[in-house]
Amino acid sequence: QDNKSFGTGKYDYDDPGQDNKFIGAGNWALQNYNNDNGYYFWFFQWTFAGACATIVSGCVAERCRLEGYFIYTILLTTFIYPVVVHWVWSSTGWLSAFAPTSAGGDVYLHKNGMIDFAGSGVVHMTGGFAGLVGAIAIGPRVGFGDPSKLKGHSDLLAALGTSILWMGWYGFNCGSTLGAGSGSIGNPELANGAYIQLAGKVAVTTTIAAASAAITCMVASRVFTGQYMLTVCLNGVLAGLVSITAPCSVVEPWAAMMIGIIGAIVYGAASKGIKLAGIDDPLDAFPVHGACGIWGVLSVGIFATESNIARYYGKQNNAVQSGNQFRNQLIGVLAIMAWVVGTSSIIFFPLKFAGLLRVSAEEEEAGLDASEHGVDPKQIETESKAV
Repeated sequence: QDNKSFGTGKYDYDDPGQDNKFIGAGNWALQNYNNDNGYYFWFFQWTFAGACATIVSGCVAERCRLEGYFIYTILLTTFIYPVVVHWVWSSTGWLSAFAPTSAGGDVYLHKNGMIDFAGSGVVHMTGGFAGLVGAIAIGPRVGFGDPSKLKGHSDLLAALGTSILWMGWYGFNCGSTLGAGSGSIGNPELANGAYIQLAGKVAVTTTIAAASAAITCMVASRVFTGQYMLTVCLNGVLAGLVSITAPCSVVEPWAAMMIGIIGAIVYGAASKGIKLAGIDDPLDAFPVHGACGIWGVLSVGIFATESNIARYYGKQNNAVQSGNQFRNQLIGVLAIMAWVVGTSSIIFFPLKFAGLLRVSAEEEEAGLDASEHGVDPKQIETESKAV
């Protein structure tokens, strides 16, 4: 391919002399680019890194100091997250489905490696588990357990935010085809608009999973609470989106519906579970991103088809039927969990002991808009009533 400029079978955003299976080590400050063709890729990956960091903010919302936020965000996006990305999406990563094949046709993990098309594991599990560690370290908000004290101030804004996220997800999932012309990342022999055709299918599976999960959560809310809870339905949308992010290119539409329904159940169970454990996650960020991220990765090993894997990844084998693909997905899940929980603990607990993680009880009561940003509390109250 014309963007493999080093003559080693590696892309020009990889350094052929220093990368290894665990971590990338080259192309600092984009110095290896020798033309303008690769910068879109950096920008695309930058948006993924930002998305990962924002997941964590949901878990520690309403009581995290801004200094602590800055520190963990910098460390997450410059070290913790990039290592996971390298494992799964770099051609040299040990979990990668894009790793060069040997003479026997095997990658580092037998047959197909771990398949995570747009980041259920890479982005959402990483952010979700980092956020879980942060929520445990920072502790629950004052009044946790009393819904009347901690109710969100605007369901309307929550619905608007979810709508924006849902639309943006098409950029992540469909955009992960990494092109709109002919050809394919995994199978260069495909042509005649294969990228854009695959992006169209990804849009369909993404939509079906999100809608199925939303409907499931809405029905469950009615059954268990007697009401149609809007916030539960909105998180159901996100649960379905996270769940389909890994398998969206390798499953059929009917499977996308099943993945969304099961994703809603996983979200509900995880949300209930962390509350019973005394963990305060104001936005249910871990249930949505961490728990559903696990399900999304594992669902590849259950619902992916041989023909779909061959279409995008260019590998024709019986990995799904033999159980090998599920094994690869499970290995990836466990590796990401271990890496993120371990490294995040090294960040969050020292921040806690240094007094840099949580605001005082008085500042929390006043609200972080007032204590951290200097906004007049009366103005906040007036605007809240207006909404």
